[in-house]
Amino acid sequence: MASMHSEADEGPGPWPAFADLLGATTLLFLILFAAVAIPALKRSGEADARESSLNAIEHRLRQAGTRDGVRVLRVGDYLLVRIEGDATFPTDRYELGQLKPEGKRILKAFGAFLRSDSVLREIDQIQVVGHTSREGTEERNWILSSSRAATVALFLIDSARIEPCKVSALGRSRYYPVDPAAARASARVDQQDRRIELEIRPVLPTDTVQKARRASCVGPRAGA
Repeated sequence: MASMHSEADEGPGPWPAFADLLGATTLLFLILFAAVAIPALKRSGEADARESSLNAIEHRLRQAGTRDGVRVLRVGDYLLVRIEGDATFPTDRYELGQLKPEGKRILKAFGAFLRSDSVLREIDQIQVVGHTSREGTEERNWILSSSRAATVALFLIDSARIEPCKVSALGRSRYYPVDPAAARASARVDQQDRRIELEIRPVLPTDTVQKARRASCVGPRAGA
């Protein structure tokens, strides 16, 4: 006689296994979302914040107006203020006492603009970069570009009253001409290559590297 058995005797069926698979798939998706999508959203937010800050600083800088021999350029994730060499130092000079009156006026006006419109709060770093033409020896061009950048940085701190923790200096010698294509095609000396550039990078509230650097900077003591 054939035995009789109910649905209960056949076990739970495929549904619990399917539910486990669905749960595991959902968990895997959440892990991948946390690993990939969230960092991407964070980077997108940082990029949007950088763009907004750069637009605001650039707009105010252009509103304030620029002098002859000064250009404001957008370069990737920073603003570049280019000051022609003729406005800063005589040929083969770099000391503070040799900074030309026109260069001093430009830098003082730049510092006053940053302080008067609260723009400085939106800026993380102003990197002063010195460039030379291809004249002179390798050693001399490195000394000139680095020393001119350091002199301008010191002027921004002492005379334009920019916070020291927001200023840095770097020399790039003759290796970054204004017109790279022309420099590769000809050995002609281009005096436009002699210049000072201010690379302005905005504050990004979520950038932990910026925060750590700002926290590690020890400014001058009061009365020092």
